[in-house]
Amino acid sequence: MATKVFISWSGDLSNKIAEAVRQWLPGVLQFVKPYFTPSDIEKGTRWGSDIMSELDSSDIGIICLTKENLNKPWILFESGALSKNFDKAHVCTILFNVETTDLKGPLTIFQNTRFDKKDFKKLVKTINSSGGDSKLDDSVLDGVFDMWWPKLEEQVNQILSDHNDTAPDEHRTERDMLEEVLELTRLNTRRSRMDHDFPSRAIMDLIESIEELTMALDHGDFERAHHISRRFDKPISYICKRYSPDLYERYRMMQMKNRKRIMADDESEDEA
Repeated sequence: MATKVFISWSGDLSNKIAEAVRQWLPGVLQFVKPYFTPSDIEKGTRWGSDIMSELDSSDIGIICLTKENLNKPWILFESGALSKNFDKAHVCTILFNVETTDLKGPLTIFQNTRFDKKDFKKLVKTINSSGGDSKLDDSVLDGVFDMWWPKLEEQVNQILSDHNDTAPDEHRTERDMLEEVLELTRLNTRRSRMDHDFPSRAIMDLIESIEELTMALDHGDFERAHHISRRFDKPISYICKRYSPDLYERYRMMQMKNRKRIMADDESEDEA
């Protein structure tokens, strides 16, 4: 089975470097299947379909960092999404003309890789270790990496050199930035809602219990209605726990008050 590697980038320089890494990786590790979105526009239009699916099904996450994109919304958003899906050891930042001291916020929690032969080889070994039966023996990997590394090193260094010499400063209007932040907020909200999806069994238990309770009340069978109402506790507790610990605590306190009230009513009836 192929090892799926999600390559995250933002900005023109990061885009070109990510494309170089995407083309290079399968040459070294043939079982690797990189996922790379070629444009920022496609990131926006395709997020709701295959990008979300790729995030959920990938085995490794690679984040291509440059000085220009350390605070870009797409980098921060995809980094957060990757960190939710993978163990920290399986999300790696590659630093291109960036020092670890330049990193802030969520980018500091990941395994950092400098773009040099020794450090980049560690990253490739991490990816290789996820290959299962397809992974290469260390001796084989050493030879393949040594053969392929000069090609990537030369290509990336040329990209960095061209960017430094000729790339114009990127000026974005306030409207562009506000629209991007708004879009990412909307997508993050959608993902948050997905994370809190309730299990269908708990919902069905509630629906069935409500139907039975309604029938019992319609027939004046209040003793049976009281018995059915107790079945609400388990599914409601489960949903409250999944949604919010605070909500669950409020529900638990409400149940305790109700039980005390019922016990007090029963004692009053016995005394009468």
